[in-house]
Formats: sequence, C-alpha cells, structure tokens
Amino acid sequence: MPTLVRQTSTLRVPHDNGVPPRPSPVSSYDNPSSSSVAGILGRCPELAAAEQLVRSFTEILTTRSGQHLKDWVIAAQAKDLPSLHAFAHGLEKGWDAVLQGLTTRWNSGPVEGRVNHIKMIKRQMFGRAKLPLLRKRVLLTAAQGRSARQDAALIEQRHELERGPDQPDQAG
Repeated sequence: MPTLVRQTSTLRVPHDNGVPPRPSPVSSYDNPSSSSVAGILGRCPELAAAEQLVRSFTEILTTRSGQHLKDWVIAAQAKDLPSLHAFAHGLEKGWDAVLQGLTTRWNSGPVEGRVNHIKMIKRQMFGRAKLPLLRKRVLLTAAQGRSARQDAALIEQRHELERGPDQPDQAG
C-alpha cells in the first residue's frame, strides 16, 4: 500500500533551482476591467455580485462613510450570497458599535493594543511569578513604553534592590 508521501510526490512539479515561483501580487487585482478578471466575473454572476459588494464595503470602510452601511446591508441581503448574508447579520447584531466605528475617528485600538500587551506579559510570566510582580511589570512597561523583553532585566534589578544583598531570593 503506497503512503501519502509517495502518492503526492508524483503530483509535485519540479522548479528551477528548487525554488518555487513567486505568487502574483495582490495589487494586480486592483483593476477589475482587466481581461482575465472580467472574463471570470462574466462567467460567474454570483462572483461578480460578491466582488461588487466587497468593493462597495471597502469603499465604506476606507472613507468612513457609515451612513451608507444600511444601504449596503440591504443590497447584500438582496443577493443570493449566504456568506454575505451571515456577515450582514453579524453587522446588524452590533449595529451601534459598527456604525460608530465607521463614522467617527475614535476607536478602541489603543485600548485593545494595551490589553493584548498585558496578556502577552501574563503568558510570558505564567507559573513564574505572582500578582505583585506581574503588576509591577505591566506598570513599568506602560510608564516606559518598553517591550516585555527590554524591561525584564530592569525588573530583576529592582527586585534585587528591594530584597537587599542579605536576603535570599524568594521566587514563587
């Protein structure tokens, strides 16, 4: 019985110098009027509808024109595209937050970044220290704007100073 490796090895195409070709850049799709893209979209009306809806949603996102979102949701639900129906339904669930995110320049990005940073520090210190050290490390990185790696040595030096030269290390 042949193994999976033997079966798939016949499907592999050898490349010059063993290096596979580079994929075409995504930016080459920016022009929907190119003959290959137009040909594909012409043969598949569902794909053409999805492409038009995705482009209009991208326009809403990039121009922060949330006032057009309701029209986009209605248009997405009118098409026979179940994945976009689910996406539109998800937008409607959090409508107020989505609309605020698409119309105002205020967002929760800095807060989310800080939460992500705190979680990273917590994961790095899992099983190694208790809450007081975690608290100090989080506050130190916030005050100094340093990454978690840069502040590890500084925290250890501060702990040595707090303990004093005569006290043994009480890890845990």
